[in-house]
Amino acid sequence: MELFTEADHLAEARYRKLLREQPGFAWRRFSDGEELMAYVFFPPGHEASSSVPSVLFFHGGMWVGKSLGDFVPWALHLAQQGIAGIIPMFRTRGAYEVEPLDILEEAREAWAWVYENASLLGLDPARITVAGSDAGGLMALHAALPDQPARWSLFRKKAPLPPGPAAVALFRGVCDLSADSVFKLTDTMTPEQRDSLNPLKRLQKGLPPLFASHGGRDRLLPWRTSERLAELWMKKRNKARFELLDVADHTFYHFNVNAAYFEQLLNSWSSFMVEQGLWEYNEGMDAGLLG
Repeated sequence: MELFTEADHLAEARYRKLLREQPGFAWRRFSDGEELMAYVFFPPGHEASSSVPSVLFFHGGMWVGKSLGDFVPWALHLAQQGIAGIIPMFRTRGAYEVEPLDILEEAREAWAWVYENASLLGLDPARITVAGSDAGGLMALHAALPDQPARWSLFRKKAPLPPGPAAVALFRGVCDLSADSVFKLTDTMTPEQRDSLNPLKRLQKGLPPLFASHGGRDRLLPWRTSERLAELWMKKRNKARFELLDVADHTFYHFNVNAAYFEQLLNSWSSFMVEQGLWEYNEGMDAGLLG
């Protein structure tokens, strides 16, 4: 069933145009000269001497669809609140001959690039959040969760990864690799790989705060798995909040689908982050998008 209308595709094209109008940085270069870019939405008047919180967004599309513009409205709005939004390109199975583990490790490399270049970009390295939708949510979780057992990143043969992200935000994120609904993501993994990379089996004490959200009428990814993740996260004595939009479907977090859902999510996420001491409260967070 086709979930996206012509208007959705036009919105994606518009968001991609806005994306490429932002400052772009090559966060990874390959031997053949190809580069992966990261586009940064800086707050107004931002300077390199600043130290602002930031969010690294991994787009959805289940590693097949072209959804690079998904989080452009989020990054634009957060920038107005003094929070930088970073949208990196990463390789997908729809465009490259890469395996799921390659893509997951690229999430860690993108996170490491942001952390290591935070001072040059005017970001606070202690307040970098990772966020994502569907397979991008799995990438965010992979960047934040420890391996079971621990091992080096595929792309860093000697140097360890930096400390973990300050927080994780999921918008219908994939969080159970044993679910039938995500088989196409894991079809090339061995059962052992699938089990060791399953977020539900990698939880422990000392994880960063988690904000998880889902549409109650999502027919592609069950919302109860997101709720279960948040419950287990808290059971390990970590901070978490689960936001269910009970009448929303798979596209619930898209600004062009329903601005009211977007505002509800943004307000709930912002209040959670303020409670965790990661974002500063400002009056713009209460002003709303629809007023």
